[in-house]
Amino acid sequence: MLRLRHPVSLILICALVLLGVLRSFSVPDPVGADASDVEFSALRSEAILRDLLQDGVPHVAGSPYNLVVRNRIISHLEAAGYEVEIQSRFHCNPMFGGCSPIENIIALKPGSEGKNAVLLTAHYDSSWTGPGAADDGAGVAAVLEIARMAAEFPAFKNSIIFLLSDGEENGLIGADAFAQYHPLFAQVKAVVNLEARGNTGPSALFETGEGNRGIIRMYSKNVDRPVGNSLVNEIYKRMPNDTDYTVYKRKGVAGLNFAFSQGVAVYHSSIDDLNHLDIGSLQHHGDNAWSMIKALGDRGLDHFRSREDAGYIDVFAGGLVHYPSSIVLGLALVLGMWALIAIAAAFRKDFRIWQLRWGLLVVPFLLGTIVLGGFLLSYPLGHWPDLHPIEHPYPWIGRLAVFGVVVLSLYATLKLFAGKVSPCAMMMLGWGLIFLAGMVLADKLPTAGYITLIPLAMFAIGSVIDLLRKKSPAPLLMSSVLGFTGTAFISFYHFFLLDVVLNFDQSHFKIIPLSYMTLTALPMLLAFVRGRELSWQPVRWGLVAILLLCIVHLSLPGFTPERPRGMTVMYSEVEGSETGQLVLESLFSRPDKDYADAHGFEPLELDSGWLQSTEQLAMTVPALKLPGVEVSEHSVRREEDGWSHRFVIHSKERLEFLKLLIAKESGLEKAWVDGQLALDTSLESKHQWRVDTLQLVNPDRQSFEIRLLTRSPDAIDLSIVSWHTLPGELLEPFMRDWPKDARAAGYGPRARKIQRIMLDAAE
Repeated sequence: MLRLRHPVSLILICALVLLGVLRSFSVPDPVGADASDVEFSALRSEAILRDLLQDGVPHVAGSPYNLVVRNRIISHLEAAGYEVEIQSRFHCNPMFGGCSPIENIIALKPGSEGKNAVLLTAHYDSSWTGPGAADDGAGVAAVLEIARMAAEFPAFKNSIIFLLSDGEENGLIGADAFAQYHPLFAQVKAVVNLEARGNTGPSALFETGEGNRGIIRMYSKNVDRPVGNSLVNEIYKRMPNDTDYTVYKRKGVAGLNFAFSQGVAVYHSSIDDLNHLDIGSLQHHGDNAWSMIKALGDRGLDHFRSREDAGYIDVFAGGLVHYPSSIVLGLALVLGMWALIAIAAAFRKDFRIWQLRWGLLVVPFLLGTIVLGGFLLSYPLGHWPDLHPIEHPYPWIGRLAVFGVVVLSLYATLKLFAGKVSPCAMMMLGWGLIFLAGMVLADKLPTAGYITLIPLAMFAIGSVIDLLRKKSPAPLLMSSVLGFTGTAFISFYHFFLLDVVLNFDQSHFKIIPLSYMTLTALPMLLAFVRGRELSWQPVRWGLVAILLLCIVHLSLPGFTPERPRGMTVMYSEVEGSETGQLVLESLFSRPDKDYADAHGFEPLELDSGWLQSTEQLAMTVPALKLPGVEVSEHSVRREEDGWSHRFVIHSKERLEFLKLLIAKESGLEKAWVDGQLALDTSLESKHQWRVDTLQLVNPDRQSFEIRLLTRSPDAIDLSIVSWHTLPGELLEPFMRDWPKDARAAGYGPRARKIQRIMLDAAE
């Protein structure tokens, strides 16, 4: 019979594993400026970033401030001895319908062979509201520091291209221009891209190209502090997010995409500045990039891509477990059968098949109560308080409440089923389910097979130790303990991983990873409580503790000046209306209700500019009569591949932003701006827009010829949205008592004009 003499050892194992997992989600200490020239220093890199962003203002592609940042980047590269090339053009990326003037900055360290090249890249344009110290100033500063280091480094076999791209925030425009038109791209065989979706956290590997087995092997061997796993890579493929590497990946180029993603409330906000950037994240960025540049620089890249993908996960940021996806099925089958045979052999005298009947009730009860408890917690932890949809500034109280639900569910299961189900039957069921999950993953998602392979492998190692233990009083004790350690690692790792995409309003999903380790803990706990009378009193005290944690959680602020609410006052008017609206806009959370009530904002149905109306908090004011744009010279004719609508858009003043939104019912296939393909709806994209969009950011002209190719000759319903400067006297009264825990985010303060245009049908 399985005997666990000290169940507190499971708590100790959980604590040690938890500490190790937290290291995976922490950052290294920054290296000082006195470090050797061949060691990346975050403090040297930070000094570069302070020079680039000394004005502390946004610098969107095509804006005057972006030109200032561009010139400073060029100065740093020239000071390091590089001849700098500027790729300057008005460019459109037809995948996203984004157009803008871009100026890519390119420097080259020639290789000794000079045939192939490695591309190290980050984008230097910012979002509309902040200076972009994290997104993507940290990446730019890391690239510039590495370029300086590489300048004095002996020549690599392969050339190193340093690309600081432009226009990423508005549709990966600079990266697309480099891939389409620059001759150096033909040499690129591998890409290292640096990004951010927050202001802190480890620089994690979140995306690779197809056939990544070889590059993952290099990553594991050459990076001292690897962080990342293949499940994130699979999830990211299905998320509506893109970076510059999207362009290169679609071209079939292998690569590594790194980003830090904690502190997401700062992302694309006015406080994405140097004062809020975690320098440890910058250090990790640079360490990862420099290590991979050195490894890839001397690697033969002609046959670099593998035929298969790898599964991988970091272990406490100290190493990377990785394996080819082709072995997952066989390995899961061998390890799973090993576990089941070992259990059957160890308990052959105690086990009876009929004992499984109670176990078939235990598993759904245990897992069901855990998920139900998480669902109930989602209200006091996430639905009732006003929270950011992803992160809480003080998450540990909520986390402890979630942990408490798991412990209570385990205890209630023991209380109800101890004596009815045997430990060996529960062990057979628990490990049988893990084996079954491994077979499903091997078939459907082999790169995520580590979820079951690691616990099964640790169980197998433990079974060998058990065989070597002479006169063991507890068969499979080491198997159970090591197997539990493996499931605890997987559970805690993925629990914290979900913080990147879920807040406590989704606690029933956040809690699911923690239920995994209960399958392997329950058999040992059943053996321990056998013959003991359990009381309901601990459950009562546990519920009181969880209730108190929820009360404390509700008393904590959901937003702080360091983790602010994204909130903006903007003005909107529709052409022809005598009134406009001041809108209290919040892209990622609800606006501050007290502030809205105090200033008279109320729910109104407004034209959103997306060919539909939405309810927004707003107040009606006299219209500013913004100039908008003029549409003229419309013509439509039949062509070989559809119906072509041509027209001219003219603005009376220079615009920062102009967007055309075309109803899906129009059957738009392609769009051109001044003869350049700007939108192709046939291109596969992760984004699913309600309407087709074409946007021009800081265009370098005031008149454009637009051509729309549709499948039918019918009239086309357009919405044209133009941005203008929001008068300071209109905005100033709202800034006097602006909440300290709110910052402009997304597109920031602006005045917009919405014009509805109907292009006539063909005669």
